[in-house]
Amino acid sequence: MKISLNSTSKDSALGTDIILRENALTRLLFRPQLVNNQKNSDATVNGCFIFQKKKKNDDWEDFRDFNLTSLKAYEGIKLELKSDEMLKLMTEADAYYKIHKEYGIVQGWSMFTKTDNQLQKVIKMFKEDSSLFENLLDENKQELVRQTFEWMANTKNSEDIISRLLEVKENELDQLNNLIGITNIRKLLKVWHDNSDNNDEEFWQRVFTENAWVLSQIFASPMLFFEDKAYVGGKGIGNKGGKVVDFMFQNDLSKDVALIEIKTPSTDLLSGKYRQNIYSIHSDLTGAIVQVLGYKESLQREYTTLRDSSDEDFKVFNPMCVVIAGKMNDLEGIKLQSFEWYRKEMKNVIIITFDELFKKVSLLLDLLSEN
Repeated sequence: MKISLNSTSKDSALGTDIILRENALTRLLFRPQLVNNQKNSDATVNGCFIFQKKKKNDDWEDFRDFNLTSLKAYEGIKLELKSDEMLKLMTEADAYYKIHKEYGIVQGWSMFTKTDNQLQKVIKMFKEDSSLFENLLDENKQELVRQTFEWMANTKNSEDIISRLLEVKENELDQLNNLIGITNIRKLLKVWHDNSDNNDEEFWQRVFTENAWVLSQIFASPMLFFEDKAYVGGKGIGNKGGKVVDFMFQNDLSKDVALIEIKTPSTDLLSGKYRQNIYSIHSDLTGAIVQVLGYKESLQREYTTLRDSSDEDFKVFNPMCVVIAGKMNDLEGIKLQSFEWYRKEMKNVIIITFDELFKKVSLLLDLLSEN
């Protein structure tokens, strides 16, 4: 935990806002202040709660003070704190008490970091033995890795652990990132290898939700995961008929969204032979294409309503549509030719097969393994 203090007098210093609750439009914070209390040397922290509200693209600002003396008889204000918010407030406020007890009021601006002697020993051990991370990330010791990071996440000093680990040299940190990435990619490729014939759409929905970075490999522009099972409009009277696309991604720069509809690796891409040397496209694939185009139309038509009800900023210029279905390896000869003819002529929908997508993942693994 890092705490900054800025003295406001010889007997007081303003601390860092403790954000207790926040979304895109509102937030609740506690603004702590250290004081030299002449009457009670243990009561050294005071402060105030501040509730802020803004428009989507505005900066946070303090609102005008509400004068409690203007309340009439039998009127009041209720401000509820949830249990996790209360815990955060008590934990961070406790750090301010400890700072005052040890340092008092420091004049000017100062920064404090909460440390732990046992943690320092662990950090020193990792720094002195650079092979320790590699040993922990060995595939045969994945349970140990899980327990290690679970401990890091749950310990009271988790923030300090992370900040201290970031003090390692840049090239060492790159190696650590690669090792973690390689382990996760290998694990994902094993899931693909073991389930390449799995026809359960919900299974693949979970896989891609947990590994959304895989879907970003489809795009040439910088696309980030935005939402899964995203509502794109379409409800009529009685709240029925809502349209929900499997995944929504967003261009990191333009904020324009892309829609992704997934089927399964077992989805048929072609039906029977139409004429000599020509195969027709299967209705499962054309149905998915029409479906995602319907989602696009609904999103464009109801964009204003959806945008106003969303906490996140997004744009709908001309959403890219993607269908992930079937396997390329199931096609050969004139079947492959018919499929490629069809999808290359698709102007508004990208069609990609499951094995093509995971081939991209495999190539990424090769790239990381070379470094």
